[in-house]
Amino acid sequence: MSETSDTIVTYAKDLHWQPVGPLDENGKGIFVSPMYGDLENSGPTMFLMKYSAGVTAPPHIHSHDYYAVVVSGKFRHFLKDQNEYEVLTPGSTWFQKGNAVHGDACVGDDDCILSIFWPHGFDVTFVETASA
Repeated sequence: MSETSDTIVTYAKDLHWQPVGPLDENGKGIFVSPMYGDLENSGPTMFLMKYSAGVTAPPHIHSHDYYAVVVSGKFRHFLKDQNEYEVLTPGSTWFQKGNAVHGDACVGDDDCILSIFWPHGFDVTFVETASA
C-alpha cells in the first residue's frame, strides 16, 4: 500500500481477502476485500469479491440493490438458470434489485473478481428452492 495526504493506493498483492461463507477442503470459496464501508453496517459499502474458479453460490437474496462489474474471470449471474444470460467477462456489469432470488457462479479455470457497490449496505440470506 502507498499513502500520501491526497491518495491511497492498494496494490493487488496487498489486498486482504476474508472468506464470506464456508471454504471447501481445498480452501476454495467466496472472499471479499473491503474498499469502502464495511460488511456489518447499513451505509454505503464497496468491495472486491473473489469467487474461486468453479465455485457456485447457492440461491440467495440481498435486502438492498447493488451494482456489479466483472474485473477478471468468466462469471455467471442468474435468476433461474445459469444459462439465461451470456457469460460475463471483464467489463461486463449488472444491476440487481434487492429481495430478488438469484445465484452466481465463477466458470472457467481462473478465479473471478468483481467490484460491487451497495448504496444501502451488504447483507445476504440463503434461500431454499422448490424441487422440481
